[in-house]
Order: sequence, then structure tokens, then C-alpha cells
Amino acid sequence: MTREGVGPTKRDVRVMAVDDGPFHFGDSETFLVGLVVRGSSYLEAAYMGLVEVDGTNVTEVIEGLVDVSKQRDQLKAMFLDGLTFAGFNVVDIEALHEATGIPVITLVDKTPNEEDILTALKANFKDWERRWKLLSAPAVHRFELPDGAALTCHLAGIEEAEARELIKVTTLRGHLPEPLRMADLIASALPEVAGMMGAMEDAKRKPFKSRRAS
Repeated sequence: MTREGVGPTKRDVRVMAVDDGPFHFGDSETFLVGLVVRGSSYLEAAYMGLVEVDGTNVTEVIEGLVDVSKQRDQLKAMFLDGLTFAGFNVVDIEALHEATGIPVITLVDKTPNEEDILTALKANFKDWERRWKLLSAPAVHRFELPDGAALTCHLAGIEEAEARELIKVTTLRGHLPEPLRMADLIASALPEVAGMMGAMEDAKRKPFKSRRAS
């Protein structure tokens, strides 16, 4: 079912773009960023959560980002950076759409190797069948680009033609919509920023020693 009122796509349409931050082996969580962007250039708001590495909570965390958004009622769609976050924390796009009433579009500018993914799931997760079902259930859409490249997409609550138009009006240059590119940049920088803030707090708690010569 598509969302009522989505209609013709305007140039200043609001979308929420979601991407995760980097993580290291042994990390239990990483950052998840949701940016509300109008059109292809105007950043209107930013929201942040934490998602479990190789966990099962990403659908609920994204739903939470939408729920706290002051722009929720104006959102025409969500752009997600693929179906997996923080390793193999797989989003259920149908459940996400049903919970929020907002269309969901996942996008990657490469074609995932399903055989490699299935092998990795079987080798590392007892619940690999549940994760694989979430990954393999949505229909795959390939959106051809003018330069010969293609986007691999999954859709929930929106028709293919409308998704294509929405991607088109929010793409400034390159292959991916600008809101998703922004989300990737900010999410990638968050661990470093958090580290800097932690270092600053540590410095405040340490006694200051003058380096001035006596």
C-alpha cells in the first residue's frame, strides 16, 4: 500500500536519510544518523541513535528517529543505505513502513553478492534464516543511471515510478541522492567527534600544569 498524498514530487520534498557510522571488531554499538533534508541540498534537522553491531534492533531504532522528528508529518519517504546496518543488523522495511506510514527506499550503488552474504550469515549467526528472510523477501529494483551505472533498490509503500522520481529530484551529482550522501559523511565522522569530546572532558578533569619556565 502506498502512502496517501505522496503525489507528484516537488523539488523541495522532505526525506529522512539514514546511515550508520563505522565500528571496530568487538564494538557492541555504533551510531545511526537520520537527516531530514529538503530537496537535494537543504539540511533541516539531524537525529541520532545507537544501533547494535550484528544485532536485531535497527528497525526499531530507525522508527525511533522518525518518531522524534519534528518534521515527521512532512516526510515523503525514508532513504536507507541498504538493508543492513552495523554489520548484519537487518532492517525490516515492510514493518518500518507499517509502523511509520512513511514509504521506505533502500539504495546502494553496487549489486550485493547474495551467495557471499548467505555464506557469511550461515557461518556467523544461529538465526541466519530470519536475517536471510528479511534480506531476500523484498523485491529487487535496478534503477539504470545515465552514465551506465545502476542503483540496487528495495521499496516499501511506494511505487517504482514514484521512487525513481524522488531519487531524481534529490540527487545533486553522482549516483546517490544528496540526503544519503550527507548522512554517510556525518555518520562516518561521529566516532571521531565523540572521541574528541571525550578527550576534552578528560582534559578538564586533569590538573593543569604550567609549562612556563621558572
